[in-house]
Parts: sequence; C-alpha cells; structure tokens
Amino acid sequence: MNSEIEYVGCIHIHTIYSDGSGNYEDIISKGIEANLDYLMFSDHMTLQPKRDGYGGWYNGLFVIVGYEINDKDDRHHFLAFGIDEELPKDLSHEEYIERVKALGGLGIVAHPFEERDIEHALPGYPPAPWGNLDYKGIETIEIWNMMSHWMEKTTIRNKYWNAIHPRSFSTFPKKNLLQWWDNVNKVRKVTGIGSVDAHAIKVKVLGLFSKSIFDYKIMFKSIRTHLLLDKPISKEKSIKENEKLIFNAIKNGRCFISNYRRGDARGFRFWAENEGNIYHMGDRVISNDVTLKAILPDKAVCKVIKDGKVFYKNEINTLNLDVPSGIYRLEVEKEGRGWIYTNHIKVIGNFER
Repeated sequence: MNSEIEYVGCIHIHTIYSDGSGNYEDIISKGIEANLDYLMFSDHMTLQPKRDGYGGWYNGLFVIVGYEINDKDDRHHFLAFGIDEELPKDLSHEEYIERVKALGGLGIVAHPFEERDIEHALPGYPPAPWGNLDYKGIETIEIWNMMSHWMEKTTIRNKYWNAIHPRSFSTFPKKNLLQWWDNVNKVRKVTGIGSVDAHAIKVKVLGLFSKSIFDYKIMFKSIRTHLLLDKPISKEKSIKENEKLIFNAIKNGRCFISNYRRGDARGFRFWAENEGNIYHMGDRVISNDVTLKAILPDKAVCKVIKDGKVFYKNEINTLNLDVPSGIYRLEVEKEGRGWIYTNHIKVIGNFER
C-alpha cells in the first residue's frame, strides 16, 4: 500500500467570479497555509477564471478550474471540470451530464438531497436539490457538502451561534444520502467525494457589522477529499496530464473523505487482499476468500458497512477482517463524530459470477 501517493485537497470553491467573496490569489494563499495539495474551483455558470489564466501550480498547490452548472429552474447543480468552454444554458441535467462526459471531463452531482428548515435563517439561499438521482449517467456525487450541511442546520434561533462556531455542527453526513449511495453501488459504481462549497458569505450580525460565514481558511480545515494515485502529479507534466490523473482517481473511487475538525486523516488506508493480490477502493474482487484491511492514523471507532448496514464495529488502529460477498466501505468516528468515509470495495463470490 506504500506505493499509493496521497493528495489532500478541497473541492467546490466559489470566488468573486460568482457569489463568493474571495479572489483567487487570497484563496490560494489560504490553501497553501492549510497545507493542501490541490484545490478545485467551481464558480456558478462561468469558466472566465480559466480564460483569465488561473489553474496549474502555485507554490506546490495544484489548482483546477471548473464551473457549477444548473438547469433553467436553478436545480440539479453539477460541478464540471476538465472542459474549456461553458455548455449551452438551456440543457437539461441529463444533457449536461452527458456533454461533460463526452468531452472527457469530470462531473460531480452537488448537494443532491439539499433541503431547508421552515425557519431557515438565510431565505436568500434556497435549496437546490436533485430530482432524478436514478439517472444512470451519474458517476460521482457529493456525500458530504460542508456549506449545504451548515445551511440545513441553521435556523432563526441558532444563526448567531452557528455563525460564530461554524464547524461545531459538522457531525455526520446525511443518513438518507449514505443509504442511497450504498444502494446504488449494489448496482453500479458511483464515487463519493466531500466538498466545502466555500463562499465566505458576508452577512450582517445584529445589523451592526459584517461577518464572513465560513471564511476560506475555516473551510479548508473542514471536509477534505484524499486522493490515492499510482503516479504523482508534478510540474514536469502538463496541466491536462495532472488533471487527468486526479480525475481518474476520483472516477475510479480511489479516494476517501475526512472531517479535519476530528483530526488529520493523512496516512489512512483501506484495501482488500486475496491470495497476495491487493484491491483498492472502487475495485471489485471475485473470490470467496477476501480480507479487508485498514490502517488508521489514530485509534478510533471503525465501522465496516456491508450492503448499507453495520457489519463490524470496534475501536481499533488497524483492521484485518475476513468477509463474505457484499459491498463494503468504512466509517470512522472520533469523539463521537464522523471522521473518515471511504468509497466502496465490491466482493463477489466465485459462485455468483
């Protein structure tokens, strides 16, 4: 497992090119300060930052510029990376999913189960959920969206507390989304990633002064996506070559999500072994003799989820567990809160082939 190269970063970032409050230079500086390896920007309905020359390397931080698409009803938000021009604005979500795929890009379903409390504190930011998650063209989805989660938890009664303590509510991903994700992976592979959906929105507090909710610096210490690559990204490679390595890792499910508030998850690994062969997240194993293995950066409660249900639970540093056929992923909890969420490994018995 030591051959895997880990890159840690944040996905889904907005700037002054749309409804974010920060410029690229300041945001990138905060990403470097947070010791991140990559950032993926996605302003609403524009690739102008790419035309203005943003993207590539900044003092060891690799920046990818994409954009967030929505349909005419401002629903079905979709992050598109690896394309050079905006798509027509009148496309349906099925159409822009397929267009991005045909262009060789990476597409990610954004905040699919988003909702709002009836006493939501920021009515100017309505929910933008998805209606048709059964569409078979979906390949990657946000399992944990930090800003969306904060919006859902913020009401008129708790808005000041949440504004002052923005990461305190980041406990677990949505249960119904995890359930959907487990169910769909029984049929076809859909990668899960974490995102920050960073805007650094400025709001009036008590009508007296403006406060930035979720400054980029804070967001970069929340939900992260860890990529595991076979080959390194480097300054010797072109931007397109580096992007392809990152996109392929995500598409193949070679990644896991962490909540940095619970600790740095660098070094975590989850894999399967069979007769000396190693299988990664996103892989499928055809055998009746499979062992799941994991290494945790710190002792924590580890849950092995099989077919959407808890199969094993214990406080451990390492995992070594023989398993039958099923779809497996890990959830790791620390301090009673969600810390690490992996993608699936599918185990298929020889008799099921």
